[in-house]
Amino acid sequence: MKRLFIIALGITAGSLAFRADAQTSQRAANDKMRFGIKAGANLMKMGKVQFGDQLYSTDYRVGFQAGIYADLPMGGNFAFMPEATFTQKGGKLKETVSGNTGEFDSKVSYIDIPVLIGYKASPELTVFAGPQVSFLLDQKSTIKSNGNEIVSSSSKENFEKSIAGAAIGLGYAITPNINVNGRYTMDFQRAFKENVNQDKVKNSGFALSLGYTF
Repeated sequence: MKRLFIIALGITAGSLAFRADAQTSQRAANDKMRFGIKAGANLMKMGKVQFGDQLYSTDYRVGFQAGIYADLPMGGNFAFMPEATFTQKGGKLKETVSGNTGEFDSKVSYIDIPVLIGYKASPELTVFAGPQVSFLLDQKSTIKSNGNEIVSSSSKENFEKSIAGAAIGLGYAITPNINVNGRYTMDFQRAFKENVNQDKVKNSGFALSLGYTF
């Protein structure tokens, strides 16, 4: 019995020492200027689209994101965390009226530039928020009726070239190099130009990514 107690005590002490060493390594990493890469998926929608006199709420659309980021200590557990991320946004809609089914699907790609301020609540956990600007890359939108495509467009003419928005979220460092990041983003400005009758179309949604910090 005594031997089992000594073994258990040794395992516990070893686990605590390992955790303390990991936290020390993470604190040391948090004090350095660091850079990284990330990739993941998002769920985005476009708010409400108008067809005729009727407004329809769009559903979430799965997209891809990948980019680079920096983690620049500011002191007092705060950090400046700018990013540049390729992000697929857009939305989809499916409605059935009087036996006829209409479908709308839009995929719009942007380069997002978030300018984030992070607060390190613990060596592993970071809370962040800040403004972002999104720059339009390309888009493809289709409209179908009863499964048949009736309109397809890849023109960017009616889309705003840049949009102001914001992001808020959490980051968790699994190790000093590997982290996961979840956030909510929303645009403050409409996605279409003022001459287009779609003033309720604004991108918003959730993103989850895995990052590697060098």
